[in-house]
Amino acid sequence: MKIFTNALILGLFVLISSTTAQDVNKPFTEWSERNAQKIASQSGWAKTFTSTESLAGADSDNIRREQGQSANRGGGNPGSVGRSGGNPPVVIRLHSAPVIRQALVRLHQLAVKYDKMSAEEKAQFDESRRIFLDCAICKDYYVVTLTKYTDASGQSVDDGMFQALTLNDLKGHIKLVNDKGQERELFEFTPSKGGSDAAVLFFKRLDDNGNALVTPDTKELRFVVSNDFKSRDKRYGPLVPRQFEFSVKKMMVGDQIQF
Repeated sequence: MKIFTNALILGLFVLISSTTAQDVNKPFTEWSERNAQKIASQSGWAKTFTSTESLAGADSDNIRREQGQSANRGGGNPGSVGRSGGNPPVVIRLHSAPVIRQALVRLHQLAVKYDKMSAEEKAQFDESRRIFLDCAICKDYYVVTLTKYTDASGQSVDDGMFQALTLNDLKGHIKLVNDKGQERELFEFTPSKGGSDAAVLFFKRLDDNGNALVTPDTKELRFVVSNDFKSRDKRYGPLVPRQFEFSVKKMMVGDQIQF
């Protein structure tokens, strides 16, 4: 599955209030950049996590930046001021929710000035994104993506999320759990190809009895990472919390659950 990379990730780290119904009650081709960013980064279908190490790194960067500015005013050498970086924030998205894919496509539209294109150019663009929007595999699987954030300054990340891992490394350590304690174990996994490309995780929609994990009666969905993984994997374990929590009520569009 092709997941858009750097060009669509820039500018998505917007920690603002959750998406409201008004943000998605019109065609996605009419969404503003602000609304599309909200949906893609901090909404009922997406969350952005910054680890303790990342916050410490950001504080260190601010101090070093201030010192560099002071040195510049006093005739010092601001070029000696580096960037500590810390761990980058990570965005988790419920990719099998159509609204998430629409938000990403809308951000791409805005980046290439889709609204000013001719009818023929729009048709060509729409066709190029059709498979991504349709997401045929999403009919049978809950699909979740994890992406390291790259900011608008172009600051790169060392590698993509879970890039160095295999399915066996993650099996038994990541699962989806609803508020009734019902679970879905990780079924398949596509690692990031690098940078801010997404890691893609697949969970079967139906259990052996044909029951879905998320239904209108479900109140909460959790993406759970085992303590063993967090303590064992020093490369990726610190980047994610013990669990991400999603309110199913906030995953509704009209009377339909989107995921």
